[in-house]
Amino acid sequence: MELPRVDSEDLSIYFDTDTGLAWAVYRGGMTASLIIKTYKTIAQLASQIADQQNAFLGGIFDFRAVTDFDKYSLSTVMRESKRLNMKMDFSQLPVALLVGSALQEHMVRVTMKVTPQDYRKRIVHSEEEALEFFKEWHARHAKTD
Repeated sequence: MELPRVDSEDLSIYFDTDTGLAWAVYRGGMTASLIIKTYKTIAQLASQIADQQNAFLGGIFDFRAVTDFDKYSLSTVMRESKRLNMKMDFSQLPVALLVGSALQEHMVRVTMKVTPQDYRKRIVHSEEEALEFFKEWHARHAKTD
């Protein structure tokens, strides 16, 4: 099965079947159109791997190469996040928000406050920290039959 993938100058989105990680890597300015493209691709990706949730370790949104945030990006994140969460259940999918600067961390933290299900999201500063978060998340939320 061919999974959706985005590879452009300002955005890469893909699912790594070997690691079970979904990646969204942003570069340059964070704009409303970039956010809309991200959410549309994530919806397509999630619908295709929904039946394989055991293979899904987590999602990493990498903001380390983001240089600035468009003034409309926050309202766009709120709208698109609400829209996607109404269509699909992401409550069991942890998300690491990877930042590299104080500005990135501040903007991502503000966004976390206005989007639903912040309990499954964590700001991290390295890929290793993201993997540790996923390990902890799955240990705490393991389903017992």
